[in-house]
Amino acid sequence: MLYASTGILDANLICVEAYLKAYHPEFEVIIIKGKHKLSIRNRLKALISFFTAYYLIVDHAIPRFLTNNKRKIYNVWHGIPLKTIRHFDDKRFKESFLDFESKNLNGLVCSSMLDMAVMSACFQVPPSRCILSGLPRNDLIFQGQLEWYEDAQEALLIEQLQGRKLVSWMPTYRGSWHENNEITGFSEPNECQLLDFLKANNAVLGVRPHKFSRLQPFPLLEAEGLLLDLKEYNVTNTVLKHTNILITDYSSVWLDYSIISSNICLYLYDAQLYDGERGMIYPLNTVFPGDISYDFNHLLMALNQSMASMGNNSPKGSALFFKYRDNNNTKRFVEAILDEKNS
Repeated sequence: MLYASTGILDANLICVEAYLKAYHPEFEVIIIKGKHKLSIRNRLKALISFFTAYYLIVDHAIPRFLTNNKRKIYNVWHGIPLKTIRHFDDKRFKESFLDFESKNLNGLVCSSMLDMAVMSACFQVPPSRCILSGLPRNDLIFQGQLEWYEDAQEALLIEQLQGRKLVSWMPTYRGSWHENNEITGFSEPNECQLLDFLKANNAVLGVRPHKFSRLQPFPLLEAEGLLLDLKEYNVTNTVLKHTNILITDYSSVWLDYSIISSNICLYLYDAQLYDGERGMIYPLNTVFPGDISYDFNHLLMALNQSMASMGNNSPKGSALFFKYRDNNNTKRFVEAILDEKNS
C-alpha cells in the first residue's frame, strides 16, 4: 500500500507505484490519499486495506492507528533535507508523534552516506534501518524515457515551451504549512528587467510554488506570453528535466537538479528574516557550489552568466549528497525491501 499523507501523491510514491506495476504484477498496489473525505463505505474499504497490507510505503507520516506489528513500514520522504526536520525541528511537532514515527519505521530512504547520517538523526532511527538506494524520483530527471514510467504531462510541457528555454522559479514556503503564504521575491522593476532578460534569450519564466504556498502574480510577463504556471504539473522532476536555469532559495530542489545541470541560481532575498524562521542542517554557503544572490541585481548577473555558459557545464551532483547518479534508484529501493522479506 502507498499512502500519501498530505493528500498529493509524491513523485517518490509515483515511481514506486509505476515500478511495482511494471515488474511485480504479483503485488496488488493500493493507493490511499490522506486529507480526502471518503464515504463510509470507502472509509471501511481503506481501513481494511490498511490493516491487511504487508507493505506500507509513506511519503511523510504513518497513520497513527497503524504500527509495524505484522507489517513493514517504509518512508520515502520527499527529498534530501537542507532545513531542519523532525527531531531537529521538534518545536513543530509533538513528542508523541516523533516517537511513534521513530518506533514504527522499518526503513527510510537515503541518498548518500552523509544523508543517511542526517536522516538517521532526524528520524531517530538506527542507520541499519536506512536504505541507501537514492531517491526514486531522481530516476525521472534524466533525458530519455524509462521503460517502466512515462509522464503523460511531459508532452504538454514541451508544447508550451515552443522551443524556448525554461527558467524555473521554485521557492520553498514561508511560515507554517497551513498558512498558504504568498512568496514575493520580485518587485515591479525587477519584473521589467526579467522581461528584458527573457526576451533577449528566447526564454520563459516558469513559476512553481511549494504546495504549502502561492507565488506572486507576474502581470507583465503574462501579458507578453512569457510566463508558465508550472503548478499544474504533478511531477517536479519532469519540469526539472526540461529546465535550462533553476532559481530557488532554501529548497532542496536544487540538489535534484544538480545531477543534470550546474545552472542554479540561489536567490535568498529574505535571508535575514528566514534564518530566524527555520534552521538549516547545512549552511548553504558551504554546500552550494556557486555564488548566492541576496538581491535582484546579483541574481540578474547570475542568470546572464548561466545563460552564457549553457552547454558548457559538467553536472555531477555532489558526492556528499549522491552515492548514485543514475536512474536505478526506484529499482534499488524496491529490491531492498523485497530482499528484507526473503532474508
